[in-house]
Amino acid sequence: MSVRRDTRPGDGWFVRGMIGLVAALALAGCASAPKAPKAAPAARTPKASAQAAAASRPSVDAGIEVYGNCETPSVEPAEIVLACADYNALLEALHWTRWTAATATAVGTLVYNDCTPNCAEGHFHHVPGTRVTLTVPSRTAGGRRVWSEVQENPEPPGYATGPYHGGPQPLPTGPI
Repeated sequence: MSVRRDTRPGDGWFVRGMIGLVAALALAGCASAPKAPKAAPAARTPKASAQAAAASRPSVDAGIEVYGNCETPSVEPAEIVLACADYNALLEALHWTRWTAATATAVGTLVYNDCTPNCAEGHFHHVPGTRVTLTVPSRTAGGRRVWSEVQENPEPPGYATGPYHGGPQPLPTGPI
């Protein structure tokens, strides 16, 4: 009787057995692997939220500008000077929420000089959270469309009794 050499212990029998065992386990794992749970909806990241907000915001009408710095018109400026002669009143850090053919709205900080005892010696006050509305687009002599009125809320003290009685005040429609 002869014994086959490849079935005797010590002649690769252990290695071949382990290979077979690993192969059997791999095949068994593939056949009985539980299905992966469905992925949860992706959490909204700040970038995704910003994109969704931008998509819901009306498009900007770049055909209407404002003389924010009293010299050059622009679309959605970060600042609008309300008193071009002396810069004693301005709207700064503006974040625009709408800029359409009918109206433009923003939120920012109203900065004004109380002119007490006079404007040279007055103190500047900051009113964050001021709502700004631009209205009444008009044509300049050069044919540009620019906003001609602004309303801020709240207004600086004295505006309610001033020349515009708390209503919209004029904006420059040309360089000053």
